[in-house]
Amino acid sequence: MISRAINAALLRRDPYLYMVVASDGVADGAIVVALVWAILMTPLVIDGIPVVSAARIILSGMFSWIIQSGLVYLIGRRLLEGYGSFPGVMAATSIGTPVLLSSIALAPFVDPDTARLIVSVWLVLTLWMAARVALELSREKAALAAVGGWVSFIVVSALFRF
Repeated sequence: MISRAINAALLRRDPYLYMVVASDGVADGAIVVALVWAILMTPLVIDGIPVVSAARIILSGMFSWIIQSGLVYLIGRRLLEGYGSFPGVMAATSIGTPVLLSSIALAPFVDPDTARLIVSVWLVLTLWMAARVALELSREKAALAAVGGWVSFIVVSALFRF
């Protein structure tokens, strides 16, 4: 799975396709997302954040993945007339989630806002590839679905503060 995540981060098509067609792609994807958020929480736990708070953040990360996948699906499938299913989009977007770990690697070298920007752009690129593969969209339509899903997610999370 690590090599698939690396290839997904490099925006290669195969890992996204594998996740979409795998019989348990969503379940595998949920494990990937949970592990990514657990790794992201490890430094905070070491610094003294309660484990219960870390668990809440991990669950929030998983909930965010579901919402973001849903938004990409709705835009790509309903507005842009793509093909595919919501579980396929969930599976495909999950394999791109490990790019969030690059924020840890960037922390010593760039300020937090620059790191967030880099990671956000990289995440949108993985959403773009997921939309292309899972919804069979053209490059342009997949870009609209990815950016629209990401922006919609930012708005929804700001409104509901999760």
